[in-house]
Amino acid sequence: MAELEPGHPDELVRTFRNWLREAQDPIGSLPAGADPVEWAVRQFINSWAGPVRATIRELEECLEAAGRALAAGDSATAVSEVEAAGQLGRESLRDELGLYPWDEDGSG
Repeated sequence: MAELEPGHPDELVRTFRNWLREAQDPIGSLPAGADPVEWAVRQFINSWAGPVRATIRELEECLEAAGRALAAGDSATAVSEVEAAGQLGRESLRDELGLYPWDEDGSG
């Protein structure tokens, strides 16, 4: 089987399953009083939140640059920045979260 890329649904399932296993491990070392399922969910979210936040920052930077370019009358740069923002959404954000346009109903 080919190596999965980060964010693909199969990898997200595997990652979450691993966190759940670790949370339920009798030899595990969860913080005192921690709920195992809540701990696993938080670990899972933290595993993809960093890359998603970085992509959102890049999207914001592209859109701010596009706005500045439009204000300066530089439509070519504005178009380039908007295209870069679209590419970030399509390739980075969708991949990181496994949210593909061909699977909009969430069944994948």
